[in-house]
Amino acid sequence: MLHLIVNPTAGRGRALPHLDAIVRTLEAAGATVDVHTTAAPEAARAVVATLPEQATAVAVGGDGTVHAVMRACFEHDRRLGVLPFGSGDDFAHALGLGRTRPDAAVRALLEGRERRIDVGTVNDEPFVNAFGTGFDADVARRILAAPPNFHGLARYLYGVASALRDFRLTDVALEMTTLGGELERFEGPALLVAVQNGPRTGGSFRFAPGARPDDGVLDVVVAGAFGRAGTLAILPRVIRGRHLDHPKVHRFAVTSIDLRWSRPVAGHAEGEPVGIGGDYRVRLNPGALRVVAP
Repeated sequence: MLHLIVNPTAGRGRALPHLDAIVRTLEAAGATVDVHTTAAPEAARAVVATLPEQATAVAVGGDGTVHAVMRACFEHDRRLGVLPFGSGDDFAHALGLGRTRPDAAVRALLEGRERRIDVGTVNDEPFVNAFGTGFDADVARRILAAPPNFHGLARYLYGVASALRDFRLTDVALEMTTLGGELERFEGPALLVAVQNGPRTGGSFRFAPGARPDDGVLDVVVAGAFGRAGTLAILPRVIRGRHLDHPKVHRFAVTSIDLRWSRPVAGHAEGEPVGIGGDYRVRLNPGALRVVAP
């Protein structure tokens, strides 16, 4: 049975005009569908917690909706489906589900192919697409205060401009373990640390173009001592995924990270704030989430 968990505010309500047609298509193909409308993450998680063991919880919305539904699926071993109708839809992109083609996502649900996806945890908070700390997380925090008429890339760039206004480099120390068990370290001033399970964050920024959510590693990208001008200059390269050869950008493929900032710094998971702190402990759980996807 498919349980559609709909966030009516995601993407300015972009899913709502399509919802009836989606349900009719699914039912015409023989699927049993139940629709749950809720905008609160806690309510979405509560719905998943009550679902029967063989149910598929389908997040209908953006990455925030995915984060809430995924967390409960991870905790209760339920299958996750995604119908992308948010402003960024980065996890759907990682799965190969284009946000402009809802029919492809519907077809994936009907075909019912199950994939095992890696799940990261940061201080025990799960994520499936990305955890970030530093400038990127500060941007994510400020996006929440963006004017309501700003959407997609414009909303993200508002957060960038706001964060640059209060810009401050901070020293960071990372200890990381590779898939082969080797220890990697990084120390020094950093603009941000992006821990990617998928290739993209913020709807447009390809921090880790080669990242895949089922490859058993997290792609860690550290932007080093960038000033304001350097930050603005590197952003177009990040959008194109052509920044990894920059001498101040460092990439690692690891399964665990112990990260310590010299002062408290913001963190986010899937764009959702996870607080402001100095220490972040990241661990990878390979193949821990069942997902219906191409």
